Amino acid sequence: MPPAYRPRFFAGLVAYQTTQLQQAMGYSQEVAHDLAYHQIQGVQQDDAGLTHRHLVAAKWKKNIIGGAWYMAVPERASSLLWIMIEDAHRGQGHGRRLLAHVAEQARAAGATGLVLHVFTANTAAVTLYRKLGFSDIGKEMFLSW
Repeated sequence: MPPAYRPRFFAGLVAYQTTQLQQAMGYSQEVAHDLAYHQIQGVQQDDAGLTHRHLVAAKWKKNIIGGAWYMAVPERASSLLWIMIEDAHRGQGHGRRLLAHVAEQARAAGATGLVLHVFTANTAAVTLYRKLGFSDIGKEMFLSW
């Protein structure tokens, strides 16, 4: 991913994750934004110097419209950390193509599979992942007070 696009990609991730946290957890916009920002910032800091983490851009008509951040380690399950397609380009197959590219690259790196986390409230993503062959392997639960 070109360095010039990274700030836009990470800002898009924060905005997207903020919305997901508000919907799934019932957080206020401020709390959800702070949590999303710190989650993504933490992963970025952990990413420094790691050779198995990859950031790839999704392009359409020579424009970058999103990206994916994943980890592919030989002989282990690869992990999709984040995937994001800009709002104006969602629902057009770009996410499907980007995820297929990530899976292909992870397989080529010797990974044994691909794991991801998704909020059940994100029905569009859940539907896409199931169509691509992903299956549920657990359940994350939340206690609110």
